[in-house]
Amino acid sequence: MSTPTPAAPKLRPARADDAAELTRLRLIMLASAGITPDADWTPQCEAYFREQLDTDPHFTAFVVDDGTRLLSSAVGQYTAALPRPGRGPYVGHIASVATDPAHRRQGHGRRVFTAVHNWLVTAGCSRINLTASPDGESLYRTLGYADPSGPVPLTWTAE
Repeated sequence: MSTPTPAAPKLRPARADDAAELTRLRLIMLASAGITPDADWTPQCEAYFREQLDTDPHFTAFVVDDGTRLLSSAVGQYTAALPRPGRGPYVGHIASVATDPAHRRQGHGRRVFTAVHNWLVTAGCSRINLTASPDGESLYRTLGYADPSGPVPLTWTAE
């Protein structure tokens, strides 16, 4: 008797029932940045993914699924933007791009990232922001992401 051949990993939009796996991949991404969330964070994150994927048309995630678990994921969301000449009506944000360490360097990160990027462009985003990790920066730059032009972007964060 032969062992069944695993299915080829498939790119697909995430569903609410992927919340636990999306959270697992987000934890991998956070760990790569040296961030360890409190124990109560995991259920909060799962609930957030479940709710957003069920109810928010401005929120998406794409995943690479091998039929037994998610190998990679990326999240996108967009908001209305103040009108500006030459820009579309929305600003997008890509976050939580993560690939399971055992499945890296196989193009999965590029696949999920590109799917989210294309979804945001189709939605009307003419500007898409992200925060790049040192591991992901070269990929994003090869896909056309660059340092913003114009006024210097600044961020305030409550500490």
